[in-house]
Amino acid sequence: MAKFKFNKSAMQKVIKQAAQAKGEEIAAQLTVDLNALKPACIGQPVGEVKAKVQQAWRRRMHSDLSEPKLTEFAELLVAGGTVRVTASK
Repeated sequence: MAKFKFNKSAMQKVIKQAAQAKGEEIAAQLTVDLNALKPACIGQPVGEVKAKVQQAWRRRMHSDLSEPKLTEFAELLVAGGTVRVTASK
């Protein structure tokens, strides 16, 4: 019978790298989703834009965006700025 030696440290490293890559992929998708809202959001009331941002976030993440980030992103879009979502490390 062949022996198999499991390298727990190497496995954890691979899992961490895969999770980071997936996080970066989702962040890139969210960046595209949110910036696609910009043409319809420029000059609109922040409250209305916050609702649109939250809806786009929920579609992708199945959870709510925190209030500070929600306001930050909405204000950027209202002003014609660009949103950039990053994955935490």
